[in-house]
Amino acid sequence: MGLKTTLQKYFKGDPILWGVIAVLAAISLLAVYSSTGSLAYKYQGGNTYYYMFKHFVFLLVGIGIIWGIHQMDYRMFAKYATVGLWASIGLLLITLITGVSLNSASRWLTVPGIGISFQPSELAKLALIMYIARTLARHQDDKAGAKDAFRPIMTYVGIVCGLIFTEDFSTAFLIGFIAFLLMFIGRVPFKYLASTVGVAVMLVTILMLASPYLPFLHRAQTWKTRIENFVGGDKLEDNSEGNYQSRQAQMAVATGGLFGKGPGNSNQRNFLPHPYSDFIFAIIVEEWGAIGALLMILCYVVFLFRAGVIVRGSMRTFPAFLAIGLSYLLVFQGFFNMGVAVGIFPVTGQPLPLVSMGGTSILFTCVAMGAILSVSRNNMEEAQKLKEEAGIATA
Repeated sequence: MGLKTTLQKYFKGDPILWGVIAVLAAISLLAVYSSTGSLAYKYQGGNTYYYMFKHFVFLLVGIGIIWGIHQMDYRMFAKYATVGLWASIGLLLITLITGVSLNSASRWLTVPGIGISFQPSELAKLALIMYIARTLARHQDDKAGAKDAFRPIMTYVGIVCGLIFTEDFSTAFLIGFIAFLLMFIGRVPFKYLASTVGVAVMLVTILMLASPYLPFLHRAQTWKTRIENFVGGDKLEDNSEGNYQSRQAQMAVATGGLFGKGPGNSNQRNFLPHPYSDFIFAIIVEEWGAIGALLMILCYVVFLFRAGVIVRGSMRTFPAFLAIGLSYLLVFQGFFNMGVAVGIFPVTGQPLPLVSMGGTSILFTCVAMGAILSVSRNNMEEAQKLKEEAGIATA
């Protein structure tokens, strides 16, 4: 049995998606090792491989998750979408009350007894996309569109975004943006969507203006400062946190040139905050140059394109909405991360999917990728079954 046959036997679904996953994982290992070498040497007794090995274990577990989930029937996601959504809402509430604060934001929840921390917002993103896909699929009507899906979807979008908003504005915005795109694709009347955007903008504006008098919006000043840094540019002082991060990232990108400084030769990793997560793209560009940047962009573009192929091959509406929703979530999050590194967007805390170091991000990203591949595998099996039935009928 040849290698190709073996891979096709155990790794089903879109082979190009599997290839993109492999490339992203390989780039991730190199980038994390380079961006954490000095940190590991300083805090792990000179063991420069410490964080890379830890990251490698998460990647292995993540690939295992992808493999396991891609063997499942995608209908399982529709069946348990609501339960997952309720569970994530409960965890978000607990996080707001007792969550672990990191960078002045309570985003982490520690599991009692074992001490493992994770971000409930990652679970909420996936559960909400699955719920939206199921609801849109159930309310497709040739004449009226999906207007009846608007109210239940917006109820949960409002709850999830509201719980995340106070501690993580960028994630709440990303979730709302993807939900809007899915509803637009799902033929929810545009007047409903336009009015929702208007109300959301008005509500956020009022909350931002009233933030000095609202204790639960303690991070509002941080958001304002980051936006002012982004808009003000050179007019603002360099000592502000957001401006410092942005400038260090742009220095890394600017000095990368066409071919970069070479793997392991980054200078800005010693000055850039979170070079292994939020700003890992800047390190990749510094060491791999414009070629590395184009490779990263190409990976996510190909991922989105192949997701579109999977959607076109879907014979039912739920798997189509599920695949496009999850792919939008991953790809747009990736573009937001890369945009921050090059100064296109204000500083946020969005990791680069399957590349940034971080157990929670990797594992939930792999769940999403596994679900997309599950749809692909089921589509291919259904198409093969139809061909066989057609052949029998012809014979």
